[in-house]
Amino acid sequence: MQNIVWKGSPNFWSGRQGHKPEGIVIHIMAGTLIGTDAWFNNPKSQVSAHYGIGKKGEVHQYVKEEDSAWHAGKVSSPNALLVKPNINPNLYTIGIEHEGSESDEWTEEMKNASAALIRDICIRWNIPIDRNHIIGHYQITNKKPNCPAINKNIIDELIALASAQQPANPSAVEEGIKKIEDGLAIIKLVKK
Repeated sequence: MQNIVWKGSPNFWSGRQGHKPEGIVIHIMAGTLIGTDAWFNNPKSQVSAHYGIGKKGEVHQYVKEEDSAWHAGKVSSPNALLVKPNINPNLYTIGIEHEGSESDEWTEEMKNASAALIRDICIRWNIPIDRNHIIGHYQITNKKPNCPAINKNIIDELIALASAQQPANPSAVEEGIKKIEDGLAIIKLVKK
């Protein structure tokens, strides 16, 4: 498990109105991690994300995953399969911000921390690690054409890294496999 520093934000909805996380939205901060900490802590900003990742790989958390951060609610000409008509994406996505601007090169530390966090979230919420479930903010709104980056391949790179990493919590994966095996054993018994 990564070292995650809790920062908090007043900008969120408690709970998810009956929804659960089904995808992850990747963002760029258009600024620094410290600046984002302050902006997300300001009620007047009316924005937040669940996590922020710095260029050195530090991870800050602003909103609990069980709650709805305000990171992707404005939908305009979406092109992601994940986007549901007439349902605010904040209710079923987890937002991860990344330090820097849209034209910055991403550091290896930032990419590795992001990939590890993506993998952890996907394991926790049973989200497939693929391009349909891990999307850029630009795929929800055409008003953010370079969020998270001018280089759109960064998301593919994060997915590849997340897929290649070992599970952050191997016992949780083993427990999941055991539950599946137990379920299959019960099915076999019922069939007899």
